[in-house]
Amino acid sequence: MPIGTPVRGWRIQPVVATLDFCEVLYVWSKYELVGKQARFWVLITQGSTLTAACDAVGVNRRTGRRWRQATGGRIPLPEAETSGRYLSLEERLRIADLHLGGTGVRAIAALVGRSAVTISRELARGGSKTGPQARTKYAPYAAQKQAELRGRRPKASKFDHPELVFVVQKKLCLKWSPDQISDHLAAVFPDRQEMRVSPEVICQALYGGGRGGLRVDLHQHLRTGRAIRRPRRPAAKNSGKIPDMTMISERPTEVEGRAAPVHEFPRPVGLATRRVTPM
Repeated sequence: MPIGTPVRGWRIQPVVATLDFCEVLYVWSKYELVGKQARFWVLITQGSTLTAACDAVGVNRRTGRRWRQATGGRIPLPEAETSGRYLSLEERLRIADLHLGGTGVRAIAALVGRSAVTISRELARGGSKTGPQARTKYAPYAAQKQAELRGRRPKASKFDHPELVFVVQKKLCLKWSPDQISDHLAAVFPDRQEMRVSPEVICQALYGGGRGGLRVDLHQHLRTGRAIRRPRRPAAKNSGKIPDMTMISERPTEVEGRAAPVHEFPRPVGLATRRVTPM
C-alpha cells in the first residue's frame, strides 16, 4: 500500500525530522495498532514475558508496559460484534459522503438499505443542522463513538454498597488476602447477598484502579504489593533455562553400566596420589 493511502479514515503519515541526521518516523494506523495489541495479549496469555511479547509484535517495551498498566495486568476481553440492527461505522462513513455530496435523505436511505427515518435521525444526532453549513457538520466518527457510549449497559458494582466497602477496606488494611475476606464475609453475613463477594471480584476491583467506593491505593496493602496483575504461566514456562534438558531419570541404560569409555568419570591430571573413585 503506498504511503499516505487512507485506511478507513486513518492513514500512514511519514514524518521527516532533521536534527543531527534525517530520520523517518512511522505512525501506525488505528487498525494496525489494534492488531498489535491483540497479538501482544495473545503472547502474554501464552506465558511470554513482557520483553519477548514487545519484541515479537515490534513495539517498544515502554509501550507494552503502558498497555499492561492500563488494564491492571488483566487481559482485556474482545469487543462484541455490532448487531446489524444498528448502524455500523462503514454505513456512517457512506452516509457522510452521500450527505456531503448533496444526496437527499430518501436517496441515502435507499442506497444504504435503511429507512429514511433512521437516516434522518442519524443526521440530526450527528450534528447536521439547517443552514448553509449543514452538509459539513455531520461527523461519522463522533457519531459512532456516541452510539457506542449510548449502547453500553454497565453492570452495577458490588462495591457500591458502603457497608461492604468498609469491611473490605478494613480487612485489606490488616493485610488480609482476598480469599480470607471472602470467607469472612460468607461466615459473618450468611443471609445477606449484598455482603457476599468472591476473591476474583476483589482482585479485579483492586487491579482495575478501584471500583465503586474502594480506594485506588488499596493494592498496596496486598501481600504482593503489586499494582498490576501477573498472569500465571504454564508449567512448561517455569522450567529451567537449559534448552532440551534431559533429566537424570531419562538417561539411557548404557550410561548406567558405563559400557563406553566416554561414560567413565574424568580423573584429575597432575596429582598421582589423588584419584576420583566412581560411586
